[in-house]
Amino acid sequence: MTDFELLATQLETHADYRVLRRLKPTARFEAASPDHQLRHALIVDVESTGIDKGTDAIIELGVVRFTYDSVTGQPVEVVAAESMLEDPGRSIPAEVVALTGITDDMVRGQRIPDARVHELLDGAGIVFAHNAAFDRAFVERRFPAFKDVYWGCTQRDIDWRALGVGSHSLEFLVYRHLGAFFDGHRAVDDCRATLALLEKRTADGTLPMAKLLEACRMPRVRVSAVGSAFETKDLLRERGYRWSGNDGLPPKTWCKEIPESQLAEEREWLRSMVYANGRGEPSVEKVDLKRRWT
Repeated sequence: MTDFELLATQLETHADYRVLRRLKPTARFEAASPDHQLRHALIVDVESTGIDKGTDAIIELGVVRFTYDSVTGQPVEVVAAESMLEDPGRSIPAEVVALTGITDDMVRGQRIPDARVHELLDGAGIVFAHNAAFDRAFVERRFPAFKDVYWGCTQRDIDWRALGVGSHSLEFLVYRHLGAFFDGHRAVDDCRATLALLEKRTADGTLPMAKLLEACRMPRVRVSAVGSAFETKDLLRERGYRWSGNDGLPPKTWCKEIPESQLAEEREWLRSMVYANGRGEPSVEKVDLKRRWT
């Protein structure tokens, strides 16, 4: 019988090759610290009929509920990992079927059980998603109870580049950070992969989950470049601003959410690069941490 692991081990000793192993789900991680305070959190992921947050519908919801040590940020144990299908009441587009493998026959007559979702959410202090701006819109439209909890984004709330990873797509992060691969675009598999990323320390010992919690607890402000000239739009985009007209948030202008501690630096940048003529001032408002990624 071929010993594939031996072959893989031999191959990865050569400088010209990299070996990827299939990501295996883990139920238990490191033990909590002696002075631990265990908390519950969820990771959610949706597959949908499309990307329009107002008209498209969920076809699959993945949920992983887990405990973590609130002192260190260390994930401790997976409590539940579930995938639930739902009939969207329309045909699933061919491109979505090709991407996810979810067909009309698989979802026909299916409905995500509301009671079970609420049971999984009960007592969880925070919900995470990889691209929370997408998933939150779908999840809280279908389950309004998700409007009343804190959300964090494992894609944007962690500075993956500072941790040595050049892209924040889930598949690439699993490849670079974990040296693994997985079958993406099935909801619960994406949730498990996301948790594996949070639990794996970087080479210098940094725990991504700790960085994520730190970002989610940080007071934040929304800076809007009110009255900025049209010709400054590329500068603003490169700085991380986005056009609020795409999400219906007033005022319709270029805006950016930043930690409150960075406000003075951001004001100075705007004065020198956007309001260089001395006219204009950004609008600043505090961010309700429960409304992030809406």
